[in-house]
Amino acid sequence: MSVISLNRIRKNYGITEVLQDFSLFVNEGERVGLIGPNGCGKTTVFKIIAGMEPFEEGSLYIKKGIKLGYLSQMPDFNQGFTLFEELKTIYENLTTIEKRLRQLEISISEASNKGGSGLDRLMEEYSDLQHRFELSGGYQYEARIRQIAYGMGFREEELQNKIVDNLSGGEKTRLGLVKLLLTEPDLLLLDEPTNHLDLPSIQWLEDYLKNYAGTIIIISHDRYFLDHVINRIVEIKNGSDEIYHGNYSYYLEERLKRYEQLKNAYENQQKKIKQMEEAIKRLYQWGHQSNNEKLFKRAKSMQKSLERIERLERPELDGKQMQLDLTVNERSGREVLHIENLHKKFGDLELLQNLAMDIYWQDKVALIGRNGTGKTTLLKIILDQLKADQGTLRLGANVKIAYYSQEFEGFNPDDDLVTALRREANMSVDEARNALAAFLFTDDEVFKKVGSLSGGEKSRLRLLQLMNGDYNFLILDEPTNHLDLPSREILEEVLKVYPGTVLLVSHDRYFLNKVVDYIYELEEGKLIKYYGNYDYYRSKKEEFLQDKELEAKDSKEKEYQSDYHRLKEEARQERKRQNRIAALEESIEEKERKIKDLEMAMIDPENLDNIELLNEMKNDYEKLQEELNDLYLQWEELML
Repeated sequence: MSVISLNRIRKNYGITEVLQDFSLFVNEGERVGLIGPNGCGKTTVFKIIAGMEPFEEGSLYIKKGIKLGYLSQMPDFNQGFTLFEELKTIYENLTTIEKRLRQLEISISEASNKGGSGLDRLMEEYSDLQHRFELSGGYQYEARIRQIAYGMGFREEELQNKIVDNLSGGEKTRLGLVKLLLTEPDLLLLDEPTNHLDLPSIQWLEDYLKNYAGTIIIISHDRYFLDHVINRIVEIKNGSDEIYHGNYSYYLEERLKRYEQLKNAYENQQKKIKQMEEAIKRLYQWGHQSNNEKLFKRAKSMQKSLERIERLERPELDGKQMQLDLTVNERSGREVLHIENLHKKFGDLELLQNLAMDIYWQDKVALIGRNGTGKTTLLKIILDQLKADQGTLRLGANVKIAYYSQEFEGFNPDDDLVTALRREANMSVDEARNALAAFLFTDDEVFKKVGSLSGGEKSRLRLLQLMNGDYNFLILDEPTNHLDLPSREILEEVLKVYPGTVLLVSHDRYFLNKVVDYIYELEEGKLIKYYGNYDYYRSKKEEFLQDKELEAKDSKEKEYQSDYHRLKEEARQERKRQNRIAALEESIEEKERKIKDLEMAMIDPENLDNIELLNEMKNDYEKLQEELNDLYLQWEELML
């Protein structure tokens, strides 16, 4: 059943036509990937669906009563709230009931102490609210918040103590994503959801979305993510839609097949047109030579047939792309970077402990790890922007470093593009303009201020600077973050054959698979080396975790086998524990039944006028609650 349909949408921004004859039909439960180059209109489609943008032509249908969730790029939060307080605003109805229940508990206690005046009304309201609270998930919502927040990489300490005002842009996006997932919309619109997530959080989100009950449309340049989550691709091409019924890998294969078919059809048509043009020319020549009117008629008839042919456009696999080519003028020595026994502390926190790393000429190396583990700190130490507390860090002979920062710190926002490029490369204004044109900056765009560029444009400019600089060791921090899919593929191909050395930080798993020779993982302040790409790393990581589980199991088995008497004693103790648990569970059930009976008796109209009886029942109720809580504690101790 269709959840949403956009039919033949046309959308303009001024004189620029972004969408023309664009259609999108999504059925219940589908996972659709919306892809296309930067600026093609993907976010515009989301804004049209969300009712945030009008359109010139076409129609939009959204299933009645559908709950739509769209994560804006800059989510709004309540000033001064902790992260947990902010996330609890999703459950305002439950927190309101919870607050009232606490107030009623105080009022019931006060009313009981004053002789029970109004106690029946208070107890009735309390019972009703408690029932509503339970049915609405009141006893589970905080656990639900933690489940998703932990999955998105937030720690309990951050949830309780960090204020939303102090979050970075990436942290705000992550928190906004947590809030969106907590609302559980029927239709989920996700715009680049993996951009600010570390690898474990991306994996968690993948698993979560695979089992999501609703419908999902995702804009993403994360090809690994698109491969594992979605089941249909819609590509925006020249303002219209191209549909592929499969994941990203299927899209790549099918797109190439379609291109070859269109190319063959175009070439066959061109061949036929050329043959017809040649035939028409010959018929006219023969007609003139023999003064034969029939030949002229045949030529004119063929000319009309030629004019009636609907000409096919020359197909393009991709539109214009940046012409990236990274070279090395002068190589470094064999040893590029040597790190040994490196430590770095911030206050009492030892972020980096006894690190060791060796990188050699023409290695392609990735540095990965959770957010906050110290990857950026290590890069800054390598770049001599930060000093280590102890240890050895040595660069090899003739090493020339170029740094690509994901935040583009090296740019002067007031520079125009020509000036920014010439700061890095010895070239004339005309040479700079030609170089910029090869990176899709044409005409007056070259005089735009760097500060006004989009993330994708800044990425292209920085890559152009690297291409024209004199470097042989590239340190790249999230180089694919702002690039569209074709640009990522170009960067991959160039880095694979780059004759220098590369150290990169990235959460783009597809990119890591294509480019790197080996991976260093920074975990709990230490570096672990994996001799392969991302898939190799992941398989070894899983093997390592499985081996740890088996070792723990084997260790226990050997320990038990070596001490028969202890095993026998443990079995006896376990039987004793199980018997105690069974007895406690019986007692808990009995106490709960008595409490339930008392609750019913306390709101029984026949008892409401008997204050003495109510007070007695209240005392019994409180005593039973204390006894029940004690039983719960005993049961929990035995179960842990």
